[in-house]
Amino acid sequence: MPRVTVHDISLATHEWPGRGLARRGGGGLAVVCIHGLTANHTCWTSVAESLSPEYRVIAYDLRGRGDSDKPEQGYSLRIHCDDLAGLLDCMDLRRAVIMGHSLGAHIALRFAVRFPRRVSRLVLIDGGIDVRPEILDSLAPAINRLGVEFPSLEAFLQMVRGLPMLAGRWNEYLERYFRYDVETLPGGAVRSKVAVRAIEEELASLRRERLWVYHHQARCPTLILRAPDGLLAATDCVMTQEEAQAMAQAIPKSRLVVVPHTNHYTVLMGHNPKVRSALRNFLAAR
Repeated sequence: MPRVTVHDISLATHEWPGRGLARRGGGGLAVVCIHGLTANHTCWTSVAESLSPEYRVIAYDLRGRGDSDKPEQGYSLRIHCDDLAGLLDCMDLRRAVIMGHSLGAHIALRFAVRFPRRVSRLVLIDGGIDVRPEILDSLAPAINRLGVEFPSLEAFLQMVRGLPMLAGRWNEYLERYFRYDVETLPGGAVRSKVAVRAIEEELASLRRERLWVYHHQARCPTLILRAPDGLLAATDCVMTQEEAQAMAQAIPKSRLVVVPHTNHYTVLMGHNPKVRSALRNFLAAR
């Protein structure tokens, strides 16, 4: 994978090229995508396929994840924002559409407030709000896989296919995402590439954050996408309708779109015509 070096660390990147003004140096018609807590850049494949080739779409592995470097420490929204600014510089992008999912939406929101001149539009997918404590319980299956060795890739995939939030929803996007998630060890076993220490520091940092204070400071046009279905149960959605409406009311120039029959994972990694139309309409609006 192509790599860029920012602040003495290397970040793995992937690009779906666009045409015309979406090419290098084109500013706001480039879309830079930020993944979630234990995720990786491949979660954006469905979205990129919906936007390319009209838009240049760039995704990357956050530090501590995927094929990016994994320093011993340095995991917070502020540091991720510094990495993102460095990435835009390396890509020769003065401004871009910034799109984030889950933790990536937290980073995108903070970045838009801290570097308003570098963000033409903002997309927050099932994130950008303070996480209720009980939601961490619902995210436990994703977190608990970290550091665990599985005897084979197929054993790992069999485990994740059976998780409550994915059962009956499996598709080629999830398959690609989880295949990239792991590294093969010398004996043939596999283990997630995500550094456990990174997630531990990240969670401790998130508990000190109060994202709601940034909502009214986001000045660029903003699209909020919400997934209404739960993860472990029918009602444990990451963002409630009340929370989403409150965020939409607080963020100027924002629009809320609820994507029915999706949960925190499948709103991004699925076949969702409503996501495609919402994104394309939002990016094309003047």
